[in-house]
Amino acid sequence: MRFWRRGRRPVLSSLLITLAIAGAWAIERWGPGLIPIDWSFAAPGRLCDVDRVLDGDSLRLVCDGESVEVRLHCIDAPEKGQGSWGNRSRAHLKRIATARVEMRPIETDRFGRTVAEVYAASASGERRSLNLEQVKQGQAAVYSRYCEESRFFRAERTARAESLGIWSTPGDHQTPWVYRRRH
Repeated sequence: MRFWRRGRRPVLSSLLITLAIAGAWAIERWGPGLIPIDWSFAAPGRLCDVDRVLDGDSLRLVCDGESVEVRLHCIDAPEKGQGSWGNRSRAHLKRIATARVEMRPIETDRFGRTVAEVYAASASGERRSLNLEQVKQGQAAVYSRYCEESRFFRAERTARAESLGIWSTPGDHQTPWVYRRRH
């Protein structure tokens, strides 16, 4: 019986190593975001009131009487200093954010902000991700350094193909993370 157990370990470790190599190959070949990840296992949503839209990827919410600064997960919008692009992105987020939203926290960033996916109810009553809407309408880029969700990458590819928002004109506004490093 011991011999059988000992002989099984190399097979299992070989299998695990093969799976790890295949996964790494798939990510290298197809890039991040093509392996679907569902964040529904994240913390349950909290109903909050929108206090203020700070810019195209952050808001201040009031949840149970507590003020919470929220950074939208997976996206990076043009900065205020990037001319009209930052203003357009902020204005779009203001337009699509309803007075009451559902926030699904994911983590806390290095600045103490809650990183979350935020949902607004549409006129038909279904939930709509503000994060994803910003990308779909070309008002924000996918922050691939912090995002692995394929739906965001698909939305960005579509917005680019249709030359929406920031994708209508080339420049630093398409990569806010590069702009921040330079300024």
